[in-house]
Amino acid sequence: MGVVSMFRVLAAIAVLGLVGCSSPSTDPPARSEPSARASMTAGDREALRALDQSYGKAWREKGAKAQSEALLALFAPDAVVYPGDGAPPISGIEALHGFWFPDGPPSTEVEYFERHADAIEGSPALAAISGRSEIAFTYDGTRSVQEGHYIIHARPDEAGYWKIERMMWNSRQVE
Repeated sequence: MGVVSMFRVLAAIAVLGLVGCSSPSTDPPARSEPSARASMTAGDREALRALDQSYGKAWREKGAKAQSEALLALFAPDAVVYPGDGAPPISGIEALHGFWFPDGPPSTEVEYFERHADAIEGSPALAAISGRSEIAFTYDGTRSVQEGHYIIHARPDEAGYWKIERMMWNSRQVE
């Protein structure tokens, strides 16, 4: 074995020895979004229950302008709503405004809108509210009474207020 070959073998042995002597990393993997807490608090649940009730209250406002302002303030800017009639999903505040408050038709007058949350669950970053609802409203002179189920996915905005991110419902005519 020549001097150069011997030097390569000794260098390889030295490197392997150093690798074998180093301690493995015991640091946990970095979290992409650190959270100070792992589960929802009673305050989160209360805020989510209030968000759910605010949805019904917004529809009971008088006039389309008041309804629109109160209702759309509850949604994240990129919210998606899946209407109960099987229509395509509606994405974003502007599209939601156009869906619920189109130019021309009269506003919807809501007589009552009761919401009963059956479950509120999730994490500090994403929560789900599921429940039942009953509504009576008049639209274009026709009164309608419906009942159904709903699910809302909500997340906190930058200021920490829960906003509706996704919503889906079904309903059936009662009267």
